[in-house]
Amino acid sequence: MLELIARNRKVYTRDRLAFFMSFLSVIILILVYQVFLGQIQIDAIKEALNSDTASTDTIQMVNYWLISGLTTIISMTSTLGAFGVMVSDREKKLSEDFKVSPVSNFKVELAYAVFAILFGIIMTMFSCVFAIGIFNGFSSLLDYSMTDYLSILGVTSLGTILSAAIILPILTFIRTSSAFTTLSTIVGTFIGFISGVYLSIGSVGETLQQVMTWFPLTQVNALLKQILMKDAISKVFDHAPSTVITNYKESYGVILQNPSGEHLSNQFMFAYISIMIVVLLGVHFMIKKVKK
Repeated sequence: MLELIARNRKVYTRDRLAFFMSFLSVIILILVYQVFLGQIQIDAIKEALNSDTASTDTIQMVNYWLISGLTTIISMTSTLGAFGVMVSDREKKLSEDFKVSPVSNFKVELAYAVFAILFGIIMTMFSCVFAIGIFNGFSSLLDYSMTDYLSILGVTSLGTILSAAIILPILTFIRTSSAFTTLSTIVGTFIGFISGVYLSIGSVGETLQQVMTWFPLTQVNALLKQILMKDAISKVFDHAPSTVITNYKESYGVILQNPSGEHLSNQFMFAYISIMIVVLLGVHFMIKKVKK
């Protein structure tokens, strides 16, 4: 199977322009985030703190919020992009050739998934670290301990595996590159909105808030925010009442609430995400079985 994973990597990186564009898109997304989304939140924080100016700490905190969202989106889009090898093979009928080889169909599909997940983890971690350096200066990378980086790696890995589990059932119906391109465009936009990246969870109605909360990638986003923003929030709201801090965290998805208004614990979110991965994989295998 290792040979298949290596083969998928070579096929994906063979198109150097597409491979370069996958990195360029990250840079473009970072710049768009910083120009448009950051200022909206900075203005809201100045109003909450009754301040006419935004401190350096405030700007850095907002940047970490943006980075968390950016990382969440890329965990999905980079993983989805790597699955393009599978769709391309399917379109070229190469998948039929694999069926007459000694390698089982399960191992072939597993190789696609493992490559996509590994590529997704690498791209997501690269994007997160690169964005921290671009937004807040590369010296700010030293503000995090090795434990923090391991936590970020753990959350991004879980988010990437979740992304693969979300994608796989959908890809059973995708047969052409054009359909895959359309899907990629839709997914990127959809994930940005539903996981509280393009708009804060507190800016929508209660019903939509709950829809967003129970979409598992929103919880991945919240876990990342808690890691990246913990010190920055303490600095910005150092002298603010606890109600102001709680309202900010709730409005901007740092902490999530169930319909009763209770906060979801990190342990609960990890368990929920893990269960959703198992459920989605079960759905995928059921679809595969029905389509045979």
